[in-house]
Amino acid sequence: MKNIIIGLLSSYEVISLWTNYLSNEGKNLARQAEKAQESGDFTLARELYIKAAAKFKAASDISDNLPETNMERDRAKYYYNLATKLEKEIGIIQIQKPSIQSETKETKGSASELLEGTDISTEVFFTVFNLATDISREGREGRKVGTAFIVGDTAKVMDRSRQLVMNPFQGHGREKRMIIDQEAQDNVKEFAQLDGVFVITGDGVVEAAARYITLDTGSVKIQRGLGTRHQSVAAITNETRAIGIVVSQSGGVIRIFKDGKIAATLK
Repeated sequence: MKNIIIGLLSSYEVISLWTNYLSNEGKNLARQAEKAQESGDFTLARELYIKAAAKFKAASDISDNLPETNMERDRAKYYYNLATKLEKEIGIIQIQKPSIQSETKETKGSASELLEGTDISTEVFFTVFNLATDISREGREGRKVGTAFIVGDTAKVMDRSRQLVMNPFQGHGREKRMIIDQEAQDNVKEFAQLDGVFVITGDGVVEAAARYITLDTGSVKIQRGLGTRHQSVAAITNETRAIGIVVSQSGGVIRIFKDGKIAATLK
């Protein structure tokens, strides 16, 4: 009887148990990576994401034709993508602090400092930031595109804005509007050609596109040469706890706004 049980386990259940073990190892590594990322240690986070992805890949390889196979493959792909995107963040984000002469001095800063006092998760911030980077680099249909994202403090942001055109995300389920979902990101890239801003909750739900900020921009002072999109985003971040990310159509420069000021620039 014992030999029969062992034989049965080796044919299916042992594989399933080993798959679960590898998957749990991957989840533990992913959690460690997220903590490292939140603390601003992007190098360590990247290494841990790669290790987590490898665990999920191994789980998918041995669980061929099991119900978990596709899920483990998706996890492996997701964390490999996170590791790849983190390469862009290491040594890139430059926090700007205004001097007495109203000039800017660029110094290194961490994402945890930037997100302090907001309801925005680190994962959501970096997903939106990387999406802005893709739009800046790729444009749409062979031409440069300028757009903006307002992330966090969504109720106040929606109260201080209105639709320019029909909201393309209205009526879709929450799971279809999660910014970490690749299909949602593809939709955002498509709708980036619309005027107005995207509004995204701190936990990653795309609430609206083509949103017009209705605030008076006279209360904020930003550097000369920046247009109404930058001024509007500065204004909304001055009156809410949201963070704004603006992609400039001319030159593709990305600027991050917080508290009505430029907090970071990626050239």
